[in-house]
Amino acid sequence: MAVINTMENVVDVALSELLRDETECCTCERCMNDMKCLALNALPPKYVSSERGELFSKINNTMAQQRSIDIRVACINAIEFVKGHPHHRMD
Repeated sequence: MAVINTMENVVDVALSELLRDETECCTCERCMNDMKCLALNALPPKYVSSERGELFSKINNTMAQQRSIDIRVACINAIEFVKGHPHHRMD
């Protein structure tokens, strides 16, 4: 298994949930990647190098209420920024 940042999957899920009812924010691939990058840069990475480590990290992320709040805040901030500054319009 390669080294992975488990926060990527967590941010993907959080963005999907938060954008489910959002109608004003572009969800093209470029804007989604921008939101993901912004959110991940605002959060501490959680790297693992084994499936066991990945499972442990998922359990910790699920159980930590403050981490969940931090993830939601980072994703909401990323959505709001991209909504006001969609990258695809800059081409």
